[in-house]
Amino acid sequence: MEKLILDSKNTLVNLGNSILGYFEVPKFHDSLKIADEILDKAKKRKVALILLDGMGQIIYEKYKEYIPYLYSHIIAPFKSVYPPTTVAATTALTTGKYPIETSYLGWTQYFKTKDAYINVFPSTDAINAGVTYTPPVTEVELKVDKIWDLINKLGKYKATSISSFQFRRPEGGDDFDLFFNKANELIKENDFTYIYSGNPDHLLHEFGTNDEHIKENLIYLNKKVQELVENNSDTLFFLTADHGFADVIEIPVTEHKDFLDTLSVPVCSIEGRFATFSVKNKEKFIELANKYYGENFIVKSKEEILNEHTFGYGEINKNSLDVINDYTLIAKGKYIFYNGPEPIGFKGAHAGATKGETDIYLVAFND
Repeated sequence: MEKLILDSKNTLVNLGNSILGYFEVPKFHDSLKIADEILDKAKKRKVALILLDGMGQIIYEKYKEYIPYLYSHIIAPFKSVYPPTTVAATTALTTGKYPIETSYLGWTQYFKTKDAYINVFPSTDAINAGVTYTPPVTEVELKVDKIWDLINKLGKYKATSISSFQFRRPEGGDDFDLFFNKANELIKENDFTYIYSGNPDHLLHEFGTNDEHIKENLIYLNKKVQELVENNSDTLFFLTADHGFADVIEIPVTEHKDFLDTLSVPVCSIEGRFATFSVKNKEKFIELANKYYGENFIVKSKEEILNEHTFGYGEINKNSLDVINDYTLIAKGKYIFYNGPEPIGFKGAHAGATKGETDIYLVAFND
């Protein structure tokens, strides 16, 4: 049986703890050794951490001729967390804690307090369209302290964050020119700045990993990051990703009636490539999961996931136990599950166990 065990010294969690340690905040876990060495050597008061969503190793290698500035500053490979997806991975980085501790496990999670499957970041009902939960689950059930909160609480340094989602165009999409301009202002005003870009992730979902739109966007991001770095020579920059990507084919949870009949709830949650199921007939589920999906998914029980520390280490958040169902199918091939009658329309996705999804780079500038 293939095990999915996180390296406790070489993930986004460790990078988050390097930042905490540098700004004299008590760490939750081991820091990332290579990041510590760079921080110690650079001895710069200001630090900026840029996250390009979805920009895993696979994207760097595929498009390296179009991103010479980014590519030439790669420091070392390291890992995302399980599942390698935005909800889990960005929170792991920005809290210094593992998904099992924060209960930020994936896009769609079951919440016992509301007896509902909820899309975590937008706080919308995953089954009943048009239903939004207020206050957001991220502010109540999943409230956490971020790195910049902890730095500010210390009272010695000034820290902030910025997201491209804060700069929406009237016609849709993020205004990245405004985003990068504001990021430049915040870097000059703060000791630590976290800078989150929703691209290339958004485009990779829509177009997959092999498309002209991706190339054009990466050329743009390469240019804007270079401008940001060169405008702030007094600042040490780290740049990384939350996860990589895989080109995918969507399949419905309802594809096989006999498989569906083994489920106590006819939906999957967490992620389509890290799909957890509540099961009423365990023996039949295992038989049919292996029959239909064993070639493309790893089948794991809840006990195996917890015993192998797939979601990481530390104190288990009680919400995590509600989210992780009886069995989970973790993608090792090209398929992704979807709920409901219609596919999502993804050509690219993440959250599976392939190296294309789990492997990321640490990049540094002004080091």
